[in-house]
Amino acid sequence: MTVANAKERCWFDGRAQLLELSRYCDARGSLLPIDLTQLPFAPQRSFTVTHVPTGTQRGGHGHRQGQQLLICLSGQIGVLLRCGSAQANVVLDARGPALRIGAGIWGQQTYLQQDSALLVLASEPYDPSSYFQNPEESK
Repeated sequence: MTVANAKERCWFDGRAQLLELSRYCDARGSLLPIDLTQLPFAPQRSFTVTHVPTGTQRGGHGHRQGQQLLICLSGQIGVLLRCGSAQANVVLDARGPALRIGAGIWGQQTYLQQDSALLVLASEPYDPSSYFQNPEESK
């Protein structure tokens, strides 16, 4: 996994960035290997988000310390990122890169297509006290 076009594909001084994934597609389907040693952080947990109705928004929070890597497995997912007064909009799909979101960045996902699925790798164990809900708290 490598950073692709870092100047055009990163935001907030590199604290959020798109990372290229090696995907292998043929008539039998799509294979997405994830080499954990190549990630920008050591994942402590993972989870998937599936069966979300089209147009639904999820997330709507940031992490004070942890990082996350968002990987769209199917469909299309829009991600709104905020850091202070700056914001960025990113659309993830099953053919494209993953999105690393660093600490202090507020994020919200909108599920744009039916049957969209998201895999998230997180650098920290689940701790609701480490979240912030208000985008104005991003820094």
